Amino acid sequence: MVYQLPYTPAMTTTPPGWSGGDPDAFTALTLVRTALSMRRVFIATLAPHSLTPQQFNVLLHLVQEPGRSQAVLARELMATPQSVGELLRGMEQQGMIERTPPAGRGRPSAVYATPAGRALLDDVTPHVLAAFAPEAVGLDEASYRRLNGDLHAILAALGA
Repeated sequence: MVYQLPYTPAMTTTPPGWSGGDPDAFTALTLVRTALSMRRVFIATLAPHSLTPQQFNVLLHLVQEPGRSQAVLARELMATPQSVGELLRGMEQQGMIERTPPAGRGRPSAVYATPAGRALLDDVTPHVLAAFAPEAVGLDEASYRRLNGDLHAILAALGA
C-alpha cells in the first residue's frame, strides 16, 4: 500500500506576496498610480473654474487647431466618438464651443472654441501650469523634460 499525505492547501499555493516582485518596481502600476494622483490635482485645480479635465483638453486641442471634427477629437482624447459627442453637447450649451454645419453631405461638422471658451482656457492655464510645474511634482527641470519625453515614447510605442 502506498501512503499518501493528506491534502493541504499550503502545499499547492505560492508563498504570500505577488509573484511579479516588488509592486513599487512595476513601472506600469507606478504610472497608473501617478496618473490617478495627477488627475485628482487636475480636477481640484480646474474645479474653481467650473471646468473638467476633459473640457480643458477639448479647449486646448481646439485652440491649437481650430475646426477639428468630433471624430478627430475623440482620437486625440482617446475616447469614443459617442462620449465626445456628449461632452461637446454640454460644452456647446455652456457656450465654450460651437460647431459649424457640415461643409457638404457626408462631411463632419467643424468644432471651434468660442471667445468665452478661449477666455476660460486662458484664465485657467496659469493655475494648471503652476499645479504641474517641475517643482510642484518633485522634479528638477531636466528630469521633468526627460520624463515628458519618456512618456511620449511610451505613448508612441503603445500606439496612442
